[in-house]
Amino acid sequence: MRRTLRRLLKQKRGMVGIEAAIVLIAFVIVAAAFSFMVVNMGLFVTQRGRDIIQQGISEASSPLIIDGSIMVRGNASGDGVDAMMIPLKTIGTRYVAMDQNVTEISLRIENKTAYANIYYGINTAKSPLNTTLDALVTAVNSSANGDTRCQLFIGNSNGDSSLDFGEKGLLILYFGADSQAAARMHVFVEVRPGNGAPVSVEVVVPPELTQGWLSIGA
Repeated sequence: MRRTLRRLLKQKRGMVGIEAAIVLIAFVIVAAAFSFMVVNMGLFVTQRGRDIIQQGISEASSPLIIDGSIMVRGNASGDGVDAMMIPLKTIGTRYVAMDQNVTEISLRIENKTAYANIYYGINTAKSPLNTTLDALVTAVNSSANGDTRCQLFIGNSNGDSSLDFGEKGLLILYFGADSQAAARMHVFVEVRPGNGAPVSVEVVVPPELTQGWLSIGA
């Protein structure tokens, strides 16, 4: 009996089994933690990749489009353009901020002059609905004091500083006496909103320019 009891006490098979179980459990815990970290990092990378793609698409596409025909106005003597109208509307977004502090509009007249920014915000004093283009030009000119500048007039406006989806915007450019484009001159206008790609407009002044408004296409 003593010998049998001594042999049983010296056996370590049970202890080895417990140690193996502890090591196995430790491996399982480490593997679970590592798997959670990998899955979490994968979800984070996927989310960041989606955000970057969406931001890239937003920056590459413009939230503004030309909505109709661009028109120019021949001056009183019929030898130059003293005003231009560009119709705008939003696309793919609920609204586009058009505040003077976030939007820039540049103007370049080939072989004559260039302006980095002539935008003076939204004119809320006059609605383009049931109003002539000449009256809109007069409204811009009254605040320009003869300088070259432009303002945005919004039809059905809710009074905020953005062009919302469903609203119609008329961008009126007034050319000062030193900036009027003559016949056959190229006029370049770039509308750069706060977010998204800019809208570029290039027009050629008709060779047979007369006094008054003339449509030159979209």
